[in-house]
Amino acid sequence: MSNRRPQTATDRADTATWPTVAWHVLPKEHQKVFRSREEAVQRYCRREPLRTIEAATGIPISSVRRFYERCLEPHPDGRVQGFRALIPFEHVKSYRRSAKIARPGRAGKAGAFGLLLERHPELEALIVDELREHHVVVRQGSTGGLVVGGLSALHRRLRQCCLELGLTEHDYPLVQAEQGIRSLAAAVKSIATRSFEEAARAALTQKRSGGVRPHTEGLPVVATQPYDAVEFDGHRVDVRLRVVFERVVGIEESFEIERVWLLTIIDVCSRAVLGYHIVLEPEYSRYAVLKTVERALVPWHAPALTIPGLRYAPGAGMPSERFPELGYAVWNWFRFDNARANLAEDTLRVLTEVVGCGAHAGPAYCPNERPHIERFFGTLASVLAHRLPGTTGGSVSDPRRRIAEISASAPAVVRLDELIELTAVAIANYNAAAHESLGGRSPLEILAYYVGEKRIALRWLAEPMRRQLCLLQHEQEGHVRGSISRGVRPYIHFFGARYTSHGLATRADLIGQPVRLYFDAEDVRALRVFDATGRELCVVEVQGAWRYTSHTLRMRKEILALVRERKLSIVRDDDPVQCYLEYLRQSAGKRCRSASKAEAARRAVANGLPAPKAPPGPTDTAKPGLAAAPETAPTADTGQPPGPVQGKRLVIGSGQVFSR
Repeated sequence: MSNRRPQTATDRADTATWPTVAWHVLPKEHQKVFRSREEAVQRYCRREPLRTIEAATGIPISSVRRFYERCLEPHPDGRVQGFRALIPFEHVKSYRRSAKIARPGRAGKAGAFGLLLERHPELEALIVDELREHHVVVRQGSTGGLVVGGLSALHRRLRQCCLELGLTEHDYPLVQAEQGIRSLAAAVKSIATRSFEEAARAALTQKRSGGVRPHTEGLPVVATQPYDAVEFDGHRVDVRLRVVFERVVGIEESFEIERVWLLTIIDVCSRAVLGYHIVLEPEYSRYAVLKTVERALVPWHAPALTIPGLRYAPGAGMPSERFPELGYAVWNWFRFDNARANLAEDTLRVLTEVVGCGAHAGPAYCPNERPHIERFFGTLASVLAHRLPGTTGGSVSDPRRRIAEISASAPAVVRLDELIELTAVAIANYNAAAHESLGGRSPLEILAYYVGEKRIALRWLAEPMRRQLCLLQHEQEGHVRGSISRGVRPYIHFFGARYTSHGLATRADLIGQPVRLYFDAEDVRALRVFDATGRELCVVEVQGAWRYTSHTLRMRKEILALVRERKLSIVRDDDPVQCYLEYLRQSAGKRCRSASKAEAARRAVANGLPAPKAPPGPTDTAKPGLAAAPETAPTADTGQPPGPVQGKRLVIGSGQVFSR
């Protein structure tokens, strides 16, 4: 026999990466056989002659290559068999039946059900669908084995499917006395336990602990320094709240509201909370997400405390307050879940173009992919929410929830203003508390070390964007309306209201032209208008009674919906916002949601400016106003290009930022 073999026979053999075997635990009669096979394969991978290998190990020449090929067979764990294939009597391939079933009975049916599923993929698809729809449940029994629930119904559907496929009573499994129900149970267990996720889903498991981080290319596995990566998520505070409305001076009424949302951004490396935002809505929107991003960038100022005895711990605060150099500092990666508000186009635009970071939405239903923000919410609930009267507890079965429901005559005893102060103190103290995972140091101490001693390189928001910071600004397409024949001056229709200005009302040439509108969702009384080519036209303000009181876009939509449903009546010259507030106050005692909306609207009105203020638009314009009409008269040649010089559009994002 020739000792020469193809060059490619051992090119891909690297025994250093093969799975190994703890050979000393094998039976003594198998240890010597395994060691001989292992040495023979290793010599073969080193390209030693086959006769030399046979003389040294006693393995026949014809078996050396066969053992080598067995080692290269795939294993169910995704790797090659490696040295595991050299264990005596070890099977490297699953059994596949090839013989036909000769007669009925329990004997001689090994592999028959697997062959049935291989020949008829519809049957395996039926089992997979039943597991996915939870018509069949695989649970772990008291003795540790798997128990299949709903097997009888699945067996009836399988039998019906076999008949539809053309199988008769003389074919397997219908020819059997039990018609293959035991083999069906084994197949269900095998399919359901292909992976832990599938097994947990088949067992109707609601919560899964641990887990392995998926391979994500381009993402840092660990944040090596502050602001490398941050995590964002929302948490419903486990406290029942109330708000107070003052109808007449000196007369107050309190109403229970819905549980509020706490949106938080936390730094992965230092565990420091960078910013937070409290939302009084049933579900937080993309506007709330962007507001949280804005509050994480703007330097934080500690709110005044009115609760007696409440105070900040020594050294407590937010990073942007304790370290002025961290004001407007931006991060590299922004991690969040797959909520619709997080994946909205406006949210991704602000993160990638304004902040200049990468947005990473982790896998669905995997909160362990954001462990730091989830752990923070658990800590905040234990030190704050679960210690307050009126707490709802961590779940419906929490004893604290039952005690609060039984003993509380008033449904809520914590005011929203009190919760806002308590939350500010709790988060500030959290940043100054020692963490075991940080070696006994606090998040602020970690930031002080990296910023003061290591002097890490940071990125900051560009200076023009700091002066005109309006992350809630959005863009929408529109048209200039009007009619020369009917004498209607040009105007813009935006969410049920007319907008115009002195400059726009004189531009008959703009009627019917498309425009782009930039607006602030927190106050929609003014818009900044650009033409289709990107040149600024003017700033328009809302007309009629809408201009009296500041209001958000959400409030405008809800008012229009109530008017369409004839639940709210607005007479001419009435302030729609004030009518809306009065409507919510009247229904606040009936529904918690109405009370929440009333409080959110009241705060929006209180925080608004007396006069409308136009959003800054996509760029910081030096002279906002109406663009000049095209000139017809020739101008003198001064050597300069006519009109304003237009810069070329860069391929980088408009929010490009640089380090100092």
